[in-house]
Amino acid sequence: MKKRLTATTLLVVLVSLLISNLVGAWLMHNQEMAAAEESLRELLVLMDSQSQITDPEAAAEQFQLAAPDKRLTIITPGGEVLIDTEQDVEELENHAGRPEVRMALSNGWGRDVRASDTVGVSMLYVAKEFTDGMVGRASMPLSSIDSLVMQSMVGFLVASAAAFLLAVLLSGRMSRYVLEPLSAVRKTLQGVLSGESSDGLEEYRADDELRPILRYIDKLLERLSDSIQRVTAERDKVNLVLDCMDEGLLLLDESGSLLTCNQAARKLLQLPLHSENNDELLILTRSRRLREAVEECHGKHCAVVLDLDDFNGERCSLRLFLSPVSGREYEGEKVGTSILISDVTQLKKAERVRADFTANVSHELKTPLTSIKGFADMLSSGMVTNPEDQKRFSSLIGVEVDRLIALINDTLKLSELESVAIEQDDASTEVLTAAQEVAQLLEPTAKEAEVTLHVAGQPCRAAISNMRLKELLINLAGNGIKYNHPGGKVDILVESVENSVQITIRDTGIGIPEEAQDRVFERFYRVDAGRTRKAGGTGLGLAIVKHIVSLYGGAITLASAVGVGSTFTVTLPQSDDPC
Repeated sequence: MKKRLTATTLLVVLVSLLISNLVGAWLMHNQEMAAAEESLRELLVLMDSQSQITDPEAAAEQFQLAAPDKRLTIITPGGEVLIDTEQDVEELENHAGRPEVRMALSNGWGRDVRASDTVGVSMLYVAKEFTDGMVGRASMPLSSIDSLVMQSMVGFLVASAAAFLLAVLLSGRMSRYVLEPLSAVRKTLQGVLSGESSDGLEEYRADDELRPILRYIDKLLERLSDSIQRVTAERDKVNLVLDCMDEGLLLLDESGSLLTCNQAARKLLQLPLHSENNDELLILTRSRRLREAVEECHGKHCAVVLDLDDFNGERCSLRLFLSPVSGREYEGEKVGTSILISDVTQLKKAERVRADFTANVSHELKTPLTSIKGFADMLSSGMVTNPEDQKRFSSLIGVEVDRLIALINDTLKLSELESVAIEQDDASTEVLTAAQEVAQLLEPTAKEAEVTLHVAGQPCRAAISNMRLKELLINLAGNGIKYNHPGGKVDILVESVENSVQITIRDTGIGIPEEAQDRVFERFYRVDAGRTRKAGGTGLGLAIVKHIVSLYGGAITLASAVGVGSTFTVTLPQSDDPC
């Protein structure tokens, strides 16, 4: 406003100076024209008073002496030029049609301003009918008058420039003086909005013009302060509730534009957490299903539930509860739809894992049960009469029963590990000793597979129960023996690394393809299903290992190459007990 006021003041001053200079130039021009005309009249009167009979030669000579910068022309009543002080009369045409000549013959005096047909410049002509009927015409170029005016205008312009400069210097001070009360009002209002109670209007209360306005401002500030306190308190309550919610909340207007959203919604929808730009929710334009759901909710005025899987290219599942809103406003805008957003990624993952687990267990149980039923039917029907065959079928039934028992035991172990009610104690185990005991336990199996089993390292205690550690080692070392070549080896190395115990199980077996390495810890996943079943595996061993490691706050990594072997590295927290 200060700039606008200063600019307006300077513009008024500039326009005023311009108008005054133009008017002054016009008045001076008219004044000089009148003076020049009066001078020409006096010369003509002087020429006429010399004699009753006009002597053109004598008059011209006397005129040139009196006014060398002006021109005299003596013309007969018929328009013939008798003499001209600047032109040869032989070259001059008849002047009977000149306006000033006709006026002089008619009224005694004549006047005209025009461009001369003879010399081609603008001239001031004054003509007088002499006593003997001749017409004397005196003239002068307008350039001399314009030159005088321009010389005078230089002074005017200098004075105007000085006046404008002074106005520039004074307009800024005047603007500050005029706007000081408004600035004080602004600062006071800002103080009220920010919770301060300073009064910057005290020095202006004695001003007669401002006193009534300040009285109303005081009342307004008092009401505004109370209103702001109430609104701020309510807003803080609402924001506290919204920001403490784990679910996201969106409010959309009737056209689908975002009015507000809480921090949880910004996080779930991957929007900037601290952005104030709520003009448009871009995700509504990207998801056709979401746009259709908003339109259905707003159009049919009914609640809509929508699941968005793999949201925005991420492995994230969101469940949106859309509800229509009527008769409500948010910051002056009508609310059309409210959206409550829940992250159901883990819920859906658990449902998918449960469904896969049920399907896999059913499949794994069905295979041995089918074999057992077939062998039992053959024995009970009397189809097998040879004692040798009966003994072989009974042995096969026992093998399948053992497979069932192993599968059920592994399933129970996995369920126990996944249970949230599993009891955590402060147990610790000497890892090297446990590894040696496991090696002794697996030695017969290793000899049968012609695989060398070796344990090395340093004594260390890990924060894990002895039973769980041995179960982990049996699964990893057992797999190393089971999927190895005759003449191969399995090495178990125990080390202490930065307050952790690191167990490395390295084998020279068949290895795991790179594309399967991310899935080997899944339940019932098998790289080679036929070889695994032939070896007697249940497909749950590595899943059990992963859950044991996670249960005790450890980590497990895998490095493998087909035909070279595999290396499993388990890191467990070190026990506080000394090694």
